[in-house]
Amino acid sequence: MQRQRRIKKQSKVKVSWIVTSVILVLLFSVFIIFHQAEKPMRTARSQTVSMAKKYAGLTTVSSFYSSNLNKTYYSVAGTDNKGKKIYVIIAKKGGTITVVNQSSGLSVDAIRNVVQEKKSPKKINSISLTLIKGKPYWVVSYLNSSNNLCFATLNFKTGNVYRSINNI
Repeated sequence: MQRQRRIKKQSKVKVSWIVTSVILVLLFSVFIIFHQAEKPMRTARSQTVSMAKKYAGLTTVSSFYSSNLNKTYYSVAGTDNKGKKIYVIIAKKGGTITVVNQSSGLSVDAIRNVVQEKKSPKKINSISLTLIKGKPYWVVSYLNSSNNLCFATLNFKTGNVYRSINNI
């Protein structure tokens, strides 16, 4: 009788170790998958920051943006070596660098307010900078009241809607 209890107890211990091991392997696998999925954006950010520091004199970085309309642009916001607040917009292909004074246009918070007033979104997903015909624009991704994905491209200086894509 005692022998049967000991065998049952040993088998329960083995099963619990196997279950624990499987859970740990799954958690580790999920961590690795997420880590690898984020790697391209981390690489883009670090390359954008280093190019902005080298070619635009950026000293501090406060934000990073990524936009992909017709072309992909990576942007950073920060302060240059003269103490001016700037945005540095870099094209993914070609590496063309555009420097824009933050004071010459609307801030992210101002654009968020404009979109709230004009579009009444349920949720704003992202706001980023892009270039269209060499001029800076804000691109806003949001969910409307019907939970449909929408994009609005707003003029950097005025906040006027340049282009709007609704109900994707």
